[in-house]
Amino acid sequence: MAATPEDEKKDGGVKPYLKYSGLAFQMIGVMVLAAWGGMKLDEHFATRNPWFTISLLLIAVITSIVLVILSLNKK
Repeated sequence: MAATPEDEKKDGGVKPYLKYSGLAFQMIGVMVLAAWGGMKLDEHFATRNPWFTISLLLIAVITSIVLVILSLNKK
């Protein structure tokens, strides 16, 4: 059964599973960029421990969780 225009208006034009899969890909992208940036910073500053990588990943995870929670609370 095909979706009717009335069904799309109820969903806000986007199916819920598309919205949430988009959030998942966004989270993955942010974490990959944070890991890459942290590794580059650790390499540039020649740190003994990967402090930049750990810090940026932690910030990325916390930010992603906050954005998901805010997105879920929106209608």
